[in-house]
Order: sequence, then structure tokens, then C-alpha cells
Amino acid sequence: MKFVWVLITVLSLNAFGLTYKSDNFTVEYDANVSKEIVAKLATQIEKERAIVLNYLNQSTSYHGTPIKEPLIVYISKKKRIPYQDWNTIHLPEKRVLQTFSEEVLSEKVKGTNAGLAVIHELTHVYAVSAYRKQKKNGYEDRFFDDGIAVFLQHRFGAAPEYPDFGHDLYRAVAVAATEYGQLIRLAEAENVRHSAKTGLGRKLAYLQEGAFTQFLIERFGLSTYLEIYAGADVKVKTGYSLIELEKQWATLISVFML
Repeated sequence: MKFVWVLITVLSLNAFGLTYKSDNFTVEYDANVSKEIVAKLATQIEKERAIVLNYLNQSTSYHGTPIKEPLIVYISKKKRIPYQDWNTIHLPEKRVLQTFSEEVLSEKVKGTNAGLAVIHELTHVYAVSAYRKQKKNGYEDRFFDDGIAVFLQHRFGAAPEYPDFGHDLYRAVAVAATEYGQLIRLAEAENVRHSAKTGLGRKLAYLQEGAFTQFLIERFGLSTYLEIYAGADVKVKTGYSLIELEKQWATLISVFML
């Protein structure tokens, strides 16, 4: 009887916990997602993984990721939005099916919050800031981590994605801040993002993190940015405090609000 139980357990795992091995990661999925769709997803992830790593490796300041476990992409029935947890990226099953099913490929509506944001989540795996290890109000401090993830998704994403949907990040911040009534202080961006699970405040916090990352990279270069990302003193690296840089960035954003 024990042998029969073990056999049934193994068969159940094979039937409901399928895996697809790619060169650099494993996709885990349920049987109701076809292997053809999983293969299409894996192809996209391989391409976007190469984009993220090649961009980061332009700089000698990039020293890889502390995440050494093999990458897993989990097609999840439970997650409603893409999510990264250490070496695992969770992608909502519904969005995967919507993205790669042949019958809906010609009907995708751009500008909706229904994408996979693969570059965003891969960036979280391959670029871990020194600040993410710190807790801020009970959460990981992802100000810089989400900043570069939003920035790279905007620059290199295959399709428009939340929070900017393909619009210029500075302009998107200006529009959202006008609607919100003001810019969010950068020191408060993470608090606003966590307290507002949806809505304008959360969107603006994400946009500001991405736009400020863009500002730093454009102003001081990728290598200096990645040194700050790794924990180097901002004033030593740029000649300005973070508060002074925020004022300069806010002045730039204000031009787009005229």
C-alpha cells in the first residue's frame, strides 16, 4: 500500500507540477497551460534576461547578484501581478495565457495593466541593491531596486507596461503628480507605495523611483549609479546630497508640468 501511495503521489506531481527546462532557468506550471505557451514564454524570458545582463555588464561597477540559486519562473494561479521573491519570479497564469494564446494575440490592448513585466522582475533578480537588505517600516527598502527595474522595463520592454505604459518617465511623473496634487518626497515614496496597494499614489511612487533613477544615470553615468546602488555615499560620488539631487530632479520635472 505504501508503494501505491508513493506512486500516486509521483504521478500527481507530474500531472499538476510540470517543469520546462531552459538554458538558464526552469519554468514551473500546471497542466492547463500548454507546453507551446510555456516555450514561447521561455523564449521571451531568455531574450529579456540577456538584455538585462548585457546592460548591467556594460559597467565594471556591476558585480553580479547575491542570488546564487537557479532562477525559477513560476506560472501562478494565485498571483494577480508579476512578483519576484529571491530566485523565483511569479507570473500570473491568466496574464501568461492572455499574452501567448493564439486567439488573443491579435486582440491585445496596449496601455492596460495586464502585462508580464519580465524585464522588471528579472532586474530584481540580477540587480540587488545594498538597501534592499534593510527593513523600512517592516518592508524591504526597494527604492533603488524598483527605480532601476521601472527604468529598464521602460527602456527595453517589448510592450508598454505599468506604471508608465510606454510614456516618457519624466512626462509620466509630471502628469501623475499634477493629478495627485504634488510630487511625493522621495524619502516617502516607499511608504506611499506600500500603503496604496493600488491607485494613483502607488503609480506615482513607482514612476518617481524610475524617473529619479533615469536622472541619476543620465547625469552621472551607469557606473556611478551602480556604485551608489551598492551602498556608496551619494555625496562622495556625485558632489551632492540626496536632498540636493532631489531638488534638482524636481526642478527638471517641473518643466514638464508647465
